[in-house]
Amino acid sequence: MRIHLLPLLFWLLLGSGQITPALADEASHRASAERFLKLANAQGMTAPVYAQVSNLINAQFSQLGGSLQYESVLRSYQQQAREVLDRELAWESMRDELIDLYLPVFSEDEFEELAQFYQSPAGRKLMQHLPQLTRDSMAISRARVEERLEPEIQLLLERMADEIETRQQGLR
Repeated sequence: MRIHLLPLLFWLLLGSGQITPALADEASHRASAERFLKLANAQGMTAPVYAQVSNLINAQFSQLGGSLQYESVLRSYQQQAREVLDRELAWESMRDELIDLYLPVFSEDEFEELAQFYQSPAGRKLMQHLPQLTRDSMAISRARVEERLEPEIQLLLERMADEIETRQQGLR
């Protein structure tokens, strides 16, 4: 009697339930992470990069003395930049990396809870206002650093320099 090892091996590994739950759990966990990331608008998180690159190209064009007669050159390079950004920042190219980033942080149940929140009225409102809230929060932080922290830190650095200089003079 001839024994077919391949079907037996598949049955032992998959059919007996030794691997299937782990693979199913991982696949389910990944699917939950992807669902959450889509609800959290991860696909749209790269939009500011597009604007920054466009501004950079426009500034470089102006700095090089670009004028209306060379506008076709500007448009050509803007299009090339968009193609690079589309290729490198598209959801399909980043999806697995983003999922891998979130998987160790949240369980499948937590992803489901997050998804429920993002589908709620409050979650949708948060997603609507989060970009502006983030920009405004960063502006507050930046202003505080510039207005309050920089002068104090600068004063501390000056005092430290003075103290070190005084101590070094005392050793001479």
